[in-house]
Amino acid sequence: MSDTSSPWQQAAIEQANQRAAEAADTPGVAKAPGGDWQGPDLTPSRPVYDGRLGELYAIYLRHLALMLVTFGWSRFWGRTRIRRYVWNHLSVLGDRFEYRGRGRELMIGFLLALLLIAAWAGLMYVVWIYVFHEKPFASFGMFDIFSLSVFLIGFPLAYVGHYAGLRYKLSRTRWRGIRCGMAGSAWHYGVIATFLHFANASTAYLLTPVVSVNLARPRIVNARVGTQGFVFAGRAGDIYGRYLGYYFLNIVAWMVAAGAAFALIGGTIESLGFTYKDLQRLFSHPSLRTVVLVLAIAFAAYLVFGLLILPLRCWWQAYLMRYLVTHSRAGNVLFATALSTRQMWGFLVLNYLIVLLTLGIGWPWVMHRTMKLIAGQLWIYGAPTGSEIRQPTDLGPTYGEGLLDLFDVSGV
Repeated sequence: MSDTSSPWQQAAIEQANQRAAEAADTPGVAKAPGGDWQGPDLTPSRPVYDGRLGELYAIYLRHLALMLVTFGWSRFWGRTRIRRYVWNHLSVLGDRFEYRGRGRELMIGFLLALLLIAAWAGLMYVVWIYVFHEKPFASFGMFDIFSLSVFLIGFPLAYVGHYAGLRYKLSRTRWRGIRCGMAGSAWHYGVIATFLHFANASTAYLLTPVVSVNLARPRIVNARVGTQGFVFAGRAGDIYGRYLGYYFLNIVAWMVAAGAAFALIGGTIESLGFTYKDLQRLFSHPSLRTVVLVLAIAFAAYLVFGLLILPLRCWWQAYLMRYLVTHSRAGNVLFATALSTRQMWGFLVLNYLIVLLTLGIGWPWVMHRTMKLIAGQLWIYGAPTGSEIRQPTDLGPTYGEGLLDLFDVSGV
């Protein structure tokens, strides 16, 4: 279990005690056999993922081969095949998920996103000609203005695409023959996410708990399995104490790491016979080789010390994941996870090394490990009441996540 207990488990215990007391105090009411009333059935179970890495790699390698032949246009159908395999090998309460998406829906979404960018380029051209009269700034050209504007609108559009992509995938997912889905507006989510991230950056990331909880809430409460919705009882105040500890420990850790790096570099330079005056002369007129060398050293130091400090980040991320899971509920179904800092650290580090050392070819391995982690660390208490769940009337979007393709690394 988790060190963050579910609020509904506490409520169920209080309700059970209250009903037991009322039954004991009521004359003529027989006590239920087998002891006090225990509330709804909360038998624990876990998801099962029985996919095989070799089978997943076969689909992925075929996907890469077709991408080369079709100059990338087959990726929509390849991504659909990968999703279908992953979905069909994940089961909850003994029933597998189904993925009903189609490659042409993803392609249509991508083409519509390209059309949106083309319309934006046309608008920028009109502004360039009729507003700025082709000379808005001395050193800026039409291409520079367009690139800067796309970079700026890319932030909110990435959040819009993330929500729209999640809604599309859920609308094409079935469980026990029931369609899943997601309500809410992707554009509204994009506006809220942009504002919260801007406010968080302006306050040196002290609002991270507020951002995490308030962006998790619409993704959870708007999700549906048929007509069965989800409930989220999380509050940013619950996790602020843990985050502040992580925040200031992270600052101290980076200060210690930076001091150790400077001491190490300084000692190495002195052992090689260099003085600080030699370095000053070297950097007063830097060559291309000097710049490349400095950048390489800085990047290597960032990677090394980033990996060393990663356990502290994983401590916070594992706690946040446990909190979000245990404070989510679907009807009478509760969720819990015991994901630890060590498991999170090992998962992220190995995934990073797999992608880096294989130049991206190890992505199916990362996907396989992710599904194994979900199946191994997620606990489900209880089961949905089938008689209360109906097929939704909303069929979901008719095309795929085009914005997510353009402004985010959507993966699968």
